[in-house]
Amino acid sequence: MAKVTLNSALQGIRGKIDNWVYRRFGDRMVIARRPEFTGEPSAGQLAVREKFRAAAAYARGALADPVTQALYQAAAKSRGVSTFAFVMGDFLNAPEVRSIDTSGYRGQVGDQIVVSAVDDFEVVSVNVVLRDAADAVIEEGPAALVVGRWTYTATQTVAGGNSVTIEATAKDHAGNSGKLTLPSVTLP
Repeated sequence: MAKVTLNSALQGIRGKIDNWVYRRFGDRMVIARRPEFTGEPSAGQLAVREKFRAAAAYARGALADPVTQALYQAAAKSRGVSTFAFVMGDFLNAPEVRSIDTSGYRGQVGDQIVVSAVDDFEVVSVNVVLRDAADAVIEEGPAALVVGRWTYTATQTVAGGNSVTIEATAKDHAGNSGKLTLPSVTLP
């Protein structure tokens, strides 16, 4: 990539001139050809455009709140990206529940289920639901963040030999969610 030092008359340039687009990213200037569109956009392209419009709307709203803005600004600065782009990225990327550890769960009150959930920015909550073989909810509730892992403490007793389905749902600041389900965990 070529590096150019702009003279003082061009340092504040941005936007479109002729077939070129000028953008500033921090202390860098990026010059690119103006995109050319041929034909009508496909349904997939329209869906992506709408998703980006929604992400931009979320970013404007999030950055209008001083508390949320400070949170995102600190994270964006540490990664060396613009705050607006970072907020849009958070909106576009849902969290992921990677694993549900049931080794501490025996169907007793106080047993713990540990959930590993990640996001490109931050997971803000994890909810755990336990269901019986008939898909009826046995119990559900929020997990607590303990040393980087989300821990759910059981509040109901389930008799040994029964099968339990465990579902964990993680949410991020943008309201996106990711889910993982462990079907048919048989209790000892």
